[in-house]
Amino acid sequence: MSRRARGSGSGVKVTVGPGGRVLALSSAWAEDGAERRRRARLEQRCVECGRQLPSRRTPYCSKLCQYKFHGHYFWDAARIYVKRRDRYTCRGCGERRRSRELEVDHIVEIAQGGAALEYGNLQTLCRACHAAKTRAFRIARRPAVPAAPPAAAF
Repeated sequence: MSRRARGSGSGVKVTVGPGGRVLALSSAWAEDGAERRRRARLEQRCVECGRQLPSRRTPYCSKLCQYKFHGHYFWDAARIYVKRRDRYTCRGCGERRRSRELEVDHIVEIAQGGAALEYGNLQTLCRACHAAKTRAFRIARRPAVPAAPPAAAF
């Protein structure tokens, strides 16, 4: 399923999975990403970091640059890159864990205007820390219960 990105005047299409999870910025990958990769091959420079490439066969100088570049467009690649960047360590409790025990979380929630696939807005959390952060966010978003109207004085 695709839909247009909110607040985006450029008409960028977003591929959304079950539960509203952003899977890919599909038209951006097809248009912007393809053009950037083509230019990188012609200039023989890595599309992500700008280092010299040994050949025009690939626009990436390493697997890390490939994950980093793909992560700007695809959620799964962003998750892999952020877990590696954080060295498989929970940013909440500081405990190092296996990849399958970790989740990638948005520091500023998308609902509050945070960027979906911006590395600076992503962090690695263990399941317990992620659940606690999500719980606190939901409690903070609950509407306040209106106070009872004051009794009329006669």
